[in-house]
Amino acid sequence: MADERVDVAVIGAGPGGYVAALRAAGLGASVAVIEMDEAGGTCLNRGCIPTKAILASTGLLRAVARSRDFGISVGDVSFDPSVIASRSKGIVETMRKGVEELLTRAGVDLIRARGVLKGPGAVEAVGPDGTRALSCGAVIVATGSEWIEVPGIETDGGRVITSDHAFSLADIPASIAIVGGGAVGCEFAEIYSALGVETTVIEMMPHLLPGEDTELARRLEAALKRRGIGIAVSKRVTGLEECGRTIKVHAGDDWSIDVEKVMVAVGRKPSTEGLGLEEAGLDVEGGGIGVDERMETRVPGIYAVGDVTGKFLLAHVASAQGVVAAENACGVRAEMDYGAVPRCVYTEPEYAAVGMGEAEAAEAGIEAAVYRVHLGRIGRALTLGETFGLAKMTCARETGKVLGFHVLAPHASELVSEVSAAMAGGLTAEDLSRVIHPHPTMSEMVWEAAQGSAGRPLHG
Repeated sequence: MADERVDVAVIGAGPGGYVAALRAAGLGASVAVIEMDEAGGTCLNRGCIPTKAILASTGLLRAVARSRDFGISVGDVSFDPSVIASRSKGIVETMRKGVEELLTRAGVDLIRARGVLKGPGAVEAVGPDGTRALSCGAVIVATGSEWIEVPGIETDGGRVITSDHAFSLADIPASIAIVGGGAVGCEFAEIYSALGVETTVIEMMPHLLPGEDTELARRLEAALKRRGIGIAVSKRVTGLEECGRTIKVHAGDDWSIDVEKVMVAVGRKPSTEGLGLEEAGLDVEGGGIGVDERMETRVPGIYAVGDVTGKFLLAHVASAQGVVAAENACGVRAEMDYGAVPRCVYTEPEYAAVGMGEAEAAEAGIEAAVYRVHLGRIGRALTLGETFGLAKMTCARETGKVLGFHVLAPHASELVSEVSAAMAGGLTAEDLSRVIHPHPTMSEMVWEAAQGSAGRPLHG
């Protein structure tokens, strides 16, 4: 079996892997991507994209339900879960084909196989048609992540599921318990609740969105409760009990709930099994493959990007890491900077954040100040009928430098990018306050927060 020579071999075609391949090809390298499953990875096929497509449908359903508030009378409204799921699937297929076409146009060899490290500069692609041995100047590992299994809970794809099983929207239950109150759990709570399912989110930490701003997380909890979604925090699920047509979910000795279906959404872990890490001289460090700021592992010429590194399990971070790894693999010096990484949750209202809050700044030894802007003071929010939100800007007291921004509001996922750019450029609240924002827009939340942080609040 003669070795095939490529400059860069990428294991995994998710948002980290395929972006790395495209960047390396753009730098003139010969590139092979090894992927057993669909191009686009979890994000495109079983995560970000299909979830947001379904949320677009259920969001419209919620909007119709409150249309009278806007002077619009609508007759009987119904929905077809199969059509909602089919639309989502169609979007995924279109985007997947787009990724494959991009790789083809860039001259990247997409190999349908399982990639295995065989040492520095050596990879095997083990597929249904045999094994191909690749000799390469650099390897980029981008194998993503997989669901964390919860002791006492075994998923079967039927009555006990993960989000991977949910996208077909088959067999909509009368009730569901979602174990895990992070982004995935909250977004699926929105989906099921809008479809008329009695929904309860169970989270072991004191509030939803663990690790995020407590004040805004509590406000999100209140928003979800207003729509009839049950929230059970500080509850660790200890097991499930079959009770005929229902499942009893136990969380400790004194709390339980009976539901028709259970979804497990407690998070993901780096996918490293069967990669050949030991043979390549690597091991898993702190939950993922250890890398430096250049995305290189301790073995020269082997890089890792995305969820498999265990850093930020976010598609946009994976893509940024993929660019950095590809550039270094091709001799262009580049380094990752995690100082302005946005995080988004697509609930109603959306939650988004970047950088530090006051507590994180204190832990870093920075004296900071926080300025709050309530959604009810924003004209555009009032026209949309949305007032249950809040934005918080954190700035260094001494310099005024923007350290972070946390927001719960419509289109929060779009608002946060402006602050990410400001932070990446080292801007102060004064700098940001001098940028003219269009009126009326949701972006005025950023402007109002910057004005207040600069010491001249305008609208309270």
